Amino acid sequence: MMKKEVGNRIKNIRKSVNLNQREFGKRLNISGASLSEIETGKFKPGFDLLMNLVKEFNAKLDYVFFGKGEMFADRTLSLPGRIEEFAVNINDVHKFLYYFERSPFIQYSVLTHFREMLIKNSEIISQDLEEYEKKQVDSELGIL
Repeated sequence: MMKKEVGNRIKNIRKSVNLNQREFGKRLNISGASLSEIETGKFKPGFDLLMNLVKEFNAKLDYVFFGKGEMFADRTLSLPGRIEEFAVNINDVHKFLYYFERSPFIQYSVLTHFREMLIKNSEIISQDLEEYEKKQVDSELGIL
């Protein structure tokens, strides 16, 4: 793997999730300075950084290593890049994702509430999904 090319792709991921080097590095458990050296190709990313990139941002390693395919495994799961589309308070969404990933209590509580909400509001949710999917198709076709 070419260090500079891999570094550029990591930088592209960082930019697509709208984080600066310090914030992105913090999420990957490295300093902003270390991230800068990786992005410029001075150093290769380590295994831990790559695993955190997948875990934190749902990045695809085929993209990171070879520049092939999509940047993220599933765009609907790569929330950091899409938060602004859905959230009024981005910091609250980041905090939610942090706690949800790490706390079984939060996971259980949120998923219990989520199940109840799906049952009580199934018609509204179905309409929202249809509208969202139509917007996605229109966007891909260049209709908007």
